[in-house]
Amino acid sequence: MTEYEVPGPGASPDEIERVVVSLRRAAGTDPDRYLPELGHGLLRLGSLIATEPGRLDEAVDVLEEAAALYRRLPEEPPHLAGLGIALQRKALALGFGFGERYEEARETAREAVEVWRRLVARGVEGSRAELAGALLVLGGRLADTGHHHEALDRITEAVEIRRLLVDRTDGTGRTELASALQELGVKLGEMGRQGEALVHLRVALAAYREAAGAAGGRTVGDLGEHAVAAFAVGRTLIGLGRTDEARPYFAEAAALHAEIGAREPAAIAFFDDIFARHGYRVTYKGGILAWEKIRGTPETTTGPETATGPDTTGHPDASAGPDPAARPDAPGRPGTAGWASERPGTPDHADTAFAAQAGPTARTGPTPRTAPAASVEGGPAPAGPAGRAAPGPAGPAAFERIDHLNAHGLALAHSGRPELAVEPLTEALALARAAAVGSGLAGSLSLARTLHNLGLAQAWSGRRAEALEAVDEAVHLYRRRLGAAPGTVRPLLADSADSLGSRLAGLGRHRDALAPATEAVALFRQLAHADPDAYRGELARVLNNLSIRLCDADRHIEALAATEESLELHRDLHRDDPEAYLPGLAHALTNLALRRARLGRHEAVAAPTAEAVHLLRQPPARPRPGNDVTGLAESLAWLGWYLRRNGHPDAARDAERTARRLRRRAPKPGR
Repeated sequence: MTEYEVPGPGASPDEIERVVVSLRRAAGTDPDRYLPELGHGLLRLGSLIATEPGRLDEAVDVLEEAAALYRRLPEEPPHLAGLGIALQRKALALGFGFGERYEEARETAREAVEVWRRLVARGVEGSRAELAGALLVLGGRLADTGHHHEALDRITEAVEIRRLLVDRTDGTGRTELASALQELGVKLGEMGRQGEALVHLRVALAAYREAAGAAGGRTVGDLGEHAVAAFAVGRTLIGLGRTDEARPYFAEAAALHAEIGAREPAAIAFFDDIFARHGYRVTYKGGILAWEKIRGTPETTTGPETATGPDTTGHPDASAGPDPAARPDAPGRPGTAGWASERPGTPDHADTAFAAQAGPTARTGPTPRTAPAASVEGGPAPAGPAGRAAPGPAGPAAFERIDHLNAHGLALAHSGRPELAVEPLTEALALARAAAVGSGLAGSLSLARTLHNLGLAQAWSGRRAEALEAVDEAVHLYRRRLGAAPGTVRPLLADSADSLGSRLAGLGRHRDALAPATEAVALFRQLAHADPDAYRGELARVLNNLSIRLCDADRHIEALAATEESLELHRDLHRDDPEAYLPGLAHALTNLALRRARLGRHEAVAAPTAEAVHLLRQPPARPRPGNDVTGLAESLAWLGWYLRRNGHPDAARDAERTARRLRRRAPKPGR
């Protein structure tokens, strides 16, 4: 090894630092040759010393030097990746040790995310996985600075990326998904949404348990993530008042803690600190007990202890747990092998027109919003008119009038007259605002569903800015009430979040539209897991819409993955009920063709286009309001042009004929 060659894995910080000193001198005389290698050495050095006690400030300086160096280099994928890694690890180090520099940590993490987004847009291999990691770091830094809702958006986006990266054949990527789900569960718990948090944490824990049985063994870092997940599940159960259920999870965390101590004693202090932050400690008998219990009770138990006291707030912060850049076994190398070239795209308008809700799987009309009889989980609510929870001070007559106006507005919108629907829905909104005062959950849900319906009618009648304002308020109302009645509110929030994404996209705010579209997918995923028959169609629909949002934001590889998952669901639904799910399947097929065209996969475009054309030869249903028919026609017309240009004249002719037939069926503009 020469004095300019960065040592491989296992080298000490001192060895790497000696090479970095030599590279600094060499880069001063021959920067073109030595600057890239110096950047790599600085990344290795900064990552290693960040794990050593008392050297965080030094690590931050080294990683900042690496970032500054990569900014000087030409904007090529390997150099951009180096910049992204340096920024991400600097944000981690700042988050661990510098309370007064949390703002800097947040902005550093935000810059790292933008760098990885650029690499994903270029189609660089491995960049989506790196983007997910950067989003998780950003989520932690946003939470540190009080931006909890934005933190939740970024973590949710990371979860969806990692979900798409899981290999369905061999399961590669499951533990990475588990890590993201763990952070999502922690964040939801911190925001008071403990029931949802528990779902995600248990899924993460199941993945860690599965990994424990795999061949090859696990690192200390892997054991630590498993321990933190088990502890988080136990803490969340205690927060829900389910102390007895928490005991085995604490016992599991304690056993993993002991295994970590046996393998690497120096790592124990790190995990003890995590427990202590939340009012717990590992006792000398190897159990986990609340500090309050330890102070007031002698240790006389024979098995693992669990907390049963009044401390039920707070949840362990996964971002403070074992992190890939700070674990004892963390590698310090860029994950940037296998760079791909950027591919040409298609016109931006090609598929954005049919993002609106349509039919059983992709509704084009608003759905009546009425609160179910069991409006709060845990038991049925007092009965009110039409099975609704009994209204508060506003009285039954006010709620009946609001329902009547909503129904009238919806009927007008469904008949293709959304501009006429705005007036009764505006009247309903005024009444709903008054009724919401002092009416608790029933009043809030009545107001939110009216805002949702009004927003859709405004959007269809061309009043896009007003529509955004209404739907955005509906989403915030549902979010505030989610903890009070998750079973009731979750599907309503999911639908409104999807609509919010469409409203933002309609105003050209494509990147802003991604967060609510991703949130809608995550929520409908939960619902479809619990009740596939009721929600598989909704999940297929919002995945289709998410693919459009991703495409609009130039994230074409992710858009293709979302489209493929949506198409798989639509095929299953169509097999069960061909007539009802034909429109959704046709949309999904044309979207698949468009995604492939965006990525330059010319020979793979004709087959899904031909399949969509074949489906659309069946007798048409009556057009619904919205842009689904028009959008489908535009997409097929564009695909006809594309296929003709790329040597498929017969497929092009069929697509163009179908587009002309759909245009004759489409509703008039503005309807």
